[in-house]
Amino acid sequence: MSLVSSTIPNLVNGVSQQPYAMRLASQAEEQVNAYSSVVEGLRKRPPTKFIAKLLNTPLPNAKVHIINRDQNERYAVIATNGDLRVFRFDGTEVPVNFPNGKAYLTSTAPEQDIQVVTVADYTFFLNKTVVVKQNDADAAPTRPFEVLVWVRQGNYKNPYKVSINGTSATYTTRSSWSTTENETNAALNSIQTANIAEQLRTLLVSGTSETGYGGIGSITGGTLGPSFTVTRYGSVLHISSPTDFTVATSDGQGDTAMSFVKNSVQSFEKLPSKGVTGFQVRVVGTKDNAFDDYFVSYQDDATNPNSGVWKESAKAGEVRSLLATTMPHSLVREANGTFTFKANTWDARKAGDLKSCPMPSCVGRTINDVFFHKNRLGFLSDENVILSGSGSFFNLFRTSVLQTIDTDPIDVAASHVKVSILRHAIPFNETLLLFSDQTQFTLGQQQLLTPKTVSISLSTEFDCSLRAKPVGAGPNVYFTVDRGQYTGIREFFVDSDTKANNATDVTSHCPRYLPKGVVKLAGSSNEDAIVALSENARGTLYVYRYFWQSGQKLQSSWSRWEFGTDDRILSVDFIASELWMVVSRPNGTFLEKVSLEPGARDEPAQFEVHLDRKVYDSQTTQSYDAATNTTTITLPYPRLNSETYRLVSWFGDEGGVPGRLIDWTPATSSTDNAIKVPGKLTKFVWGRSYTMRYRFSTLMVREDAGGGKQPVGAGRLQVKRVGLTFNNAGYFTVEVTPAYRDTYRYVYSGRVLGAGQNVLGKIALDEGTYRFPVGAKNEEVTIDIVNDSHLPCAFLSAEWEGYFQMRSARI
Repeated sequence: MSLVSSTIPNLVNGVSQQPYAMRLASQAEEQVNAYSSVVEGLRKRPPTKFIAKLLNTPLPNAKVHIINRDQNERYAVIATNGDLRVFRFDGTEVPVNFPNGKAYLTSTAPEQDIQVVTVADYTFFLNKTVVVKQNDADAAPTRPFEVLVWVRQGNYKNPYKVSINGTSATYTTRSSWSTTENETNAALNSIQTANIAEQLRTLLVSGTSETGYGGIGSITGGTLGPSFTVTRYGSVLHISSPTDFTVATSDGQGDTAMSFVKNSVQSFEKLPSKGVTGFQVRVVGTKDNAFDDYFVSYQDDATNPNSGVWKESAKAGEVRSLLATTMPHSLVREANGTFTFKANTWDARKAGDLKSCPMPSCVGRTINDVFFHKNRLGFLSDENVILSGSGSFFNLFRTSVLQTIDTDPIDVAASHVKVSILRHAIPFNETLLLFSDQTQFTLGQQQLLTPKTVSISLSTEFDCSLRAKPVGAGPNVYFTVDRGQYTGIREFFVDSDTKANNATDVTSHCPRYLPKGVVKLAGSSNEDAIVALSENARGTLYVYRYFWQSGQKLQSSWSRWEFGTDDRILSVDFIASELWMVVSRPNGTFLEKVSLEPGARDEPAQFEVHLDRKVYDSQTTQSYDAATNTTTITLPYPRLNSETYRLVSWFGDEGGVPGRLIDWTPATSSTDNAIKVPGKLTKFVWGRSYTMRYRFSTLMVREDAGGGKQPVGAGRLQVKRVGLTFNNAGYFTVEVTPAYRDTYRYVYSGRVLGAGQNVLGKIALDEGTYRFPVGAKNEEVTIDIVNDSHLPCAFLSAEWEGYFQMRSARI
């Protein structure tokens, strides 16, 4: 039997559920409340810090959204069934106005049904259960039956005839022959188009015409009745009536000198230069193609009342807008610091009809996601992607049906042989990554995103579980996959060699680790971390740490962070290196944060106090009673009987040692928020204790084989002792449990006789190697590192030695 030894180079690769012989030496059997850092090694996870109490009541179900406007202005938005509240990060509530009510927030499962995205001062709220409808009450204005009669050209001795419902008015201009200057002028005036139009008007209205210019007027069938209105605008007559009527015109020039416009014209050139504001006509174009028709209306020039233009318009009488109460609403930050939750004013259709410019494809359907991409507000509905006009977030209709403009809205479907209901959209690699239940697509691979260049391409085909919105972190996107009673997570990326999209399973080595029902993913590119929250484990966060170097992933670590048994985490979000949490407890709803930055410490103690729900003295009030020599501390939140709290002295407290534990008692009852301590205490830290546990994988002899390490299974290994290389450690316990025997506990307290760090009156933090005995067969012993104190610990590597006996000789 030979004495052998081996080294575990690091302890930062997290949990593996593979058979122990297939694991890396740096992978663990279990890792709870520990943080895998390639900078600091394996350390006790950072604590949660109490920020504010938001509500005095718990929230069993809510949609929580963080608005990070800037470093000094951040808000927590909480949407519940039929209500919405906004809180600053100091816990104060911000008034919210509801000019359109709260009906859009109605949902029995707001966390699942409400989707939120913030763009500048607008936070868009989407209720995925609401069916989008068109606004039937908002149709383009209709007008009375009307016609424009246009005298295009005046000629001598030429008859101009207008017939309206059997009434025919004819005006014949005089001859060009003249003997005097006056007669010449009369003849010239007679053929003026405005004069001809005026003569026809008086004939239709009164039955007579002026004869000053020598023209001849006549009327048959009587004058138009009082229901008709006849108005002249230059050389154009406008005739209108509340009931429909027939109209015809003729002239002596092959019907080219006069024409009329009623309902439609063949081409835009046939429209008169003047008209009546609001007069609409259809420009037919090709008769057998209804899609090239368009509508124009005459609009006066506000700066020049005698002129105007024909502008493209929406067909009169047709629905032209969306019902705002069924579309996403906005939470808007006002200039006075308050918020307004309101229905948005969506732009109405300005051109065409429902054939040439139809309603967005979301009408009659629900919307599955709302997002922002390349200066466009976007929606996913069924298999379609709908993008607003560029820079015009509330416009979902084309500007013109005559031509497609680059800034026009986009409405395009994802075509595939499988049913591809689009669930989520994530910006990725300068494109938009679209997720359906079985397929992933990319939209807009061109540099410019326009209606002419847009395309949706099939990217990959991976099954997804899309209750949790995928999250981007750096160059990758992470999304969940159902695995029966468990959840897997895939990492979507662009392969550097093939330039093709791919998605690898980052939970392949621990397929039964994440429980099913993941409702939230949060990612930090600063800390290379992904956090998952499951509906079936609301008091636990599952943390994934990764590290890439030179295109190779050197770390892929899964672990879990366990919090209080009464904690119900509603949401988690990263802001830079801080993880913000909204937590519901039986005695209220709280805002807390976890700082993941390396080297975090509580000045001036030179280490971080590891207590959850951590509160500093500045967040409390203290009252010293000299008669009893006790200090009463009023905490910002009440305690729970299910939790263990500790009070730690701080720098400057009278006669105290910074970092030492202080005895305390409840001031009145076991669940209030006041405690008593002996003496006068002004500097302290208060919080809930939590336990770190790291369980080693089965120790094995490994030998070099094929450029790597291969376990040696043929032989017996009797582990003699293990050495832990640690750093910045004040306390930890090693628990060794041989099979069928009691657990042996070996405590490191930071106090090493003769060490320079072992100074009275100070917390001892040291580094070095801690060796402890094992004395058991490798397969019949469990070895745990435990830290249930408020003091830090970090572990860099481990080495073991033992007796190994081979049953046979290697050949």
